Amino acid sequence: MTMTEKIHSISSTLPPQALAQLLDFAEFLQLKSRPANNVPPMPLSALAGGLEQSATFAASPMSIQESLRREWD
Repeated sequence: MTMTEKIHSISSTLPPQALAQLLDFAEFLQLKSRPANNVPPMPLSALAGGLEQSATFAASPMSIQESLRREWD
């Protein structure tokens, strides 16, 4: 029995929820086995300063932190 046949045999006995998990895992493995795009990773420093003009982060760091703490109280 080939691996494909074994997988088919086992999967035919699984409930729908387990089949969904099996499909998710198979798709994960498929993505993982694809060759890389050969795009060099963007350095983290390239993201620096991206929120300078953001209205959300326009206040002082201390007031932003205080408002976040108030949200969680």
